[in-house]
Amino acid sequence: MMMRGMTAKDFDPVRYAGRWFEVASLKRGFAGQGQEDCHCTQGVYTFDRETPSIQVDTFCVHGGPDGFITGIRGRVQCLSEEDLEKKETDLEKQEMIKEKCYLRFPTLPFIPKEPYDVIATDYENYSLVSGAKDRSFIQIYSRTPNPGPEFIEKYKAYLANFGYDSSKIKDTPQDCEVMSNSQLAAMMSMPGMQQALNNEFPDLELKSPLELNPFTSVFDTLKKLLELYFKK
Repeated sequence: MMMRGMTAKDFDPVRYAGRWFEVASLKRGFAGQGQEDCHCTQGVYTFDRETPSIQVDTFCVHGGPDGFITGIRGRVQCLSEEDLEKKETDLEKQEMIKEKCYLRFPTLPFIPKEPYDVIATDYENYSLVSGAKDRSFIQIYSRTPNPGPEFIEKYKAYLANFGYDSSKIKDTPQDCEVMSNSQLAAMMSMPGMQQALNNEFPDLELKSPLELNPFTSVFDTLKKLLELYFKK
């Protein structure tokens, strides 16, 4: 089954599904907020045939292997130009977001959808993912956590063909103990992680309110809430 709208030719979401390790990235601007200190960033992709769409569960460990985990759940969908015009919001029209595929966070409706593009992948080893309408967000994914410096440098150089400055793409430390797929599945199914991924926070017994500015500090606020939740 192919999904139109990606730069990767004949993109197959079924083959793409599974676990990817971010080994390098460039994350500036809104889409990258709150990820400056991320280690061990991973994405778990699940294809939903009914929608059709791809569920994206992303998480990282903040500050180092012993830091706290945060995660968020998004959904990638691809639309025709006609459907795009029907569904785009006033803010999206203003920002001129016209890409065919986009990432949206269903439980965070105040965050506008972001363009999402798998530039290239072989499904078994690497994937290059753009997450912004400009050159401010790119991820180099590997199916293994430590593919080696030659792997990373190869795809940094490849991305230069698409206008990215390879000197600004920074390696993502993958220095955590690697969980097996079954261990990862168990962690992802924990009630606390499911609530966190879906932005369904329990009563944290906060003694003072947390300021939320949805256009400048969404991810910083989520980090604070998640840290409080997992340290309870």
